[in-house]
Amino acid sequence: MKDIAHRYAGAWLEAAAERELLEPVRGEIAAFEQLCRDSEPFVEFITDKVIPADVKQRILGELFEGKVQDITLNFLYLLATRRRARLMPEILESCREILDEWDGIVNADVSSAVALTETQEGGLRSSLEALTGKRIRMKTGVNPELIGGFVVRVGDQVFDSSLATQLQRVRQSLAS
Repeated sequence: MKDIAHRYAGAWLEAAAERELLEPVRGEIAAFEQLCRDSEPFVEFITDKVIPADVKQRILGELFEGKVQDITLNFLYLLATRRRARLMPEILESCREILDEWDGIVNADVSSAVALTETQEGGLRSSLEALTGKRIRMKTGVNPELIGGFVVRVGDQVFDSSLATQLQRVRQSLAS
C-alpha cells in the first residue's frame, strides 16, 4: 500500500507543480495532516471501506468545495472514485517525504543519554548537514540506557557514539 500511496502523492504534487499551485497545495497538505491528527471521525469516514464512493465524493465536496484548490478537490474525488480515500493518511505521509526530498531536507532521529543543550543540538545539526549536504530536521529524545553519548539515525544510516556501544565493543574484544 505504501507504493500506491507514494504514486498518488507524487502525481498530486507533480500536477500541482505543473500548474504552479505547489505552495497552496503544501498548505492544504499540512491542513489535512492536522485534520487527520485532530479529527478521529474524519479519519474513520475517509478510511471506511463500507461507505460508497459516490457518498464519500458528495461529502468531500460539501466539506471542501471552495475551501481548497480545485486540483486538491479533484484529487479527493479521484481517491473516492477509485476507492483509495482510505489511503489518505499514507498519501499525506508520502507527500511530506516527497516535499522534503524536493526541498533537500532529511530527518534525523537523535537519542542521547541526557537531553542535549541548544548549543549541542545546533552543533550536531551543523555537522549532520555538512555530512549529508542537506538540511536536517532533527527529532531528539533521551535514552538513559545509552549511559553516555548519542545515537543518530539519518535515513538508513546509524551513527552510534554511545558509551553503551563502546563498552560492548570492549567486552567483545576482551572476550575474543
